[in-house]
Amino acid sequence: MAASLRAVREAALDGRMHNIFTRRTQLEALQQTLLEKADAIQDAIRADTGYVAAEAAVEYLLTLSTLKEYHQSLNIDRALQDEYAIARGEDAASRRDPVGIVYIVPTSYTVFYSVLVAVAGALTAGNCIVIELPNSLRALPVLIKELLESSLDRSTIAFVPTPATDEDLGPQHMRLHQDDHLPGKVVAVVDRTANINHAAEALVAARFSFDGRSPYAPDLVLVNEYIKEPFLMALVQASVSFPPSASAIQGDEGRPEKKDQEERGGLRVVSSLGRGEIVEADQLEPKALPDQPTGGRLLVHTVRSLDHAIDLSNLVGNLRGAYVFAHEKSAKYLTQFINARVSFVNHIPVEVLVGPSAPEQVAFDRSMRYPTMIFSVPRPHYISRTRLSQSATDILHAKSASALRSTLVLQSSELFSPTQRPLGGGVGFFEQGILTGLGLFSISMLAGVSALSYWTWTMVAKHGSRI
Repeated sequence: MAASLRAVREAALDGRMHNIFTRRTQLEALQQTLLEKADAIQDAIRADTGYVAAEAAVEYLLTLSTLKEYHQSLNIDRALQDEYAIARGEDAASRRDPVGIVYIVPTSYTVFYSVLVAVAGALTAGNCIVIELPNSLRALPVLIKELLESSLDRSTIAFVPTPATDEDLGPQHMRLHQDDHLPGKVVAVVDRTANINHAAEALVAARFSFDGRSPYAPDLVLVNEYIKEPFLMALVQASVSFPPSASAIQGDEGRPEKKDQEERGGLRVVSSLGRGEIVEADQLEPKALPDQPTGGRLLVHTVRSLDHAIDLSNLVGNLRGAYVFAHEKSAKYLTQFINARVSFVNHIPVEVLVGPSAPEQVAFDRSMRYPTMIFSVPRPHYISRTRLSQSATDILHAKSASALRSTLVLQSSELFSPTQRPLGGGVGFFEQGILTGLGLFSISMLAGVSALSYWTWTMVAKHGSRI
């Protein structure tokens, strides 16, 4: 076992990062280093990825913002309250302890943000850190190692060029493989009630930013057939207006124009201008969509209704996310029945597009890709007795059958109270259709009755005049 890993194991056993003041100080030192190296960080991101300056700046800014969120979550007063809860005679039901050592295997996508937020999250939870970082001539791995070693306590962080074994890490550790996520897809639905231009701009940016490699870039766009043509035109306009990446600029010269008219396998290339292709699918096999991001291609397919969009989305299966562009009431209906891990309505947050896919064991957090809860384990402490515990104790110590019977009757009588159902709520999607149908039927009936009444009155008046 390497000396660096031995030092980290000893620090984890000593609980060196358990102290909240130590954790706050470490985060502050890391943030200060990132501020001092701002230009070098963004230059390294651009050199390794080919991102434009704005994309590198976004990755850097989101990293700083996440570090700030972690730092603010370390509330000293609350930590002291929790630590001395038992001493005050109070329960500490929400108490958690760090795992010990968090072993991070970085992703290759937005690696600076991904590594830094994982380190900050693990550190905030009170862990020591080991990062598997193979030797490389690329700028970012070297810079990340330099930044972390110069900012953090050297006994609490270590780097290994090859995978470490469980014996090397010790019994108290967890592994975070940032690329080892379950396969999943992202679907977008654009309803006829949507703002077409806004939806097109958001989807183009989500699909083509950061080389189209985000795990939350849309894989499939389902658009209502009534707005298909104007929506495709809006997509082309948004694609042309979107700033090209360095790789796109280098690859534009040899792109054949005939590709715009090419038809293959039920796919029609609507446009290949800008950063990538906009492709319309005449026929769609949802389960055949690739599990990996499709990079420079935005696939569009038409749907007839909200229910059609829901059925196709759920046929895709295992949805990592869904983007819905529609009026609020239609969006409510779509997000209620599309089975996605997270849904966004009428917007696509840029911070979602940066970094690896979120862990599945906790709810999706837009500001923290890794909530500190995943780097800790529950360790509740209790000192007070519950009413149930007291009742069970009384039953165990009942000295006669009558005492036992009376205790059971008393406890059984307090179990449930009848549930009162509220009256019907507001007018929903289906209720609107029913009311519309009733309205049309009522108008027809009213018109018929009115016509019959008028005819009867004229006939009575006519015959009365003859008499």
